Amino acid sequence: MPETFFALPCEGQACTWDEAKWHADVLKYAGDDALLGASSVIQSRRLPPGFSSIDDRRYILRPEAIESVFVLYRVTGDAQLQDKAWQMFLSINKHTETGIANAAISDITDPSASKSDSIESFWTAETLKYFYLIFSDPDLVSLDDYVFNTEAHPLRRLTHGAGRRSTAA
Repeated sequence: MPETFFALPCEGQACTWDEAKWHADVLKYAGDDALLGASSVIQSRRLPPGFSSIDDRRYILRPEAIESVFVLYRVTGDAQLQDKAWQMFLSINKHTETGIANAAISDITDPSASKSDSIESFWTAETLKYFYLIFSDPDLVSLDDYVFNTEAHPLRRLTHGAGRRSTAA
C-alpha cells in the first residue's frame, strides 16, 4: 500500500463495487485534470480500482497492515487471516527484497520502480515481529497477558491488584 492515499469508502456492511461511484470519487480528487474525465485520470495516475488519489506512492515497509491482521487473527482465531498474512509477506518480499535485505520502494503503481538504499528500523522492530507472531503459538505472547506499545514491544499487563502497595498498617 502507498504511504498516503484516498480510497472510495464502503457504504454499510455490504461493500459492493460501484464503478460509477469510484469514477466520481476520482474526479473529486483530480483537480484540473477532472476535465480529462475519470478514465483518463485513472490511467494517467495509475490508480488501482478503489483508489481515488495517491499522494505518496512509496511503500516504506510499515507494520500497520500486518499489525491489524495479527490483532484480528488473535481476536477471532480465523485461520484464513494467517493465509492472508502469508500472502502479504510473499508480496512484500517479492517487491522489496534486495541482495542483502529489504528496501522501501518509490512507487507501488510502477513495477519497475526503484528501491531506496535505506531501511527503516520498524521493518525489523515491528513489521517482521508481527509476521512472526501471527504464525507463532498464541501463548508465546498472549494478548490476555500482554499489550503492545506503539513500537510493538510486548508489555506485561498488570492483573487486578498486582503491583499495588498495601495501605494497611
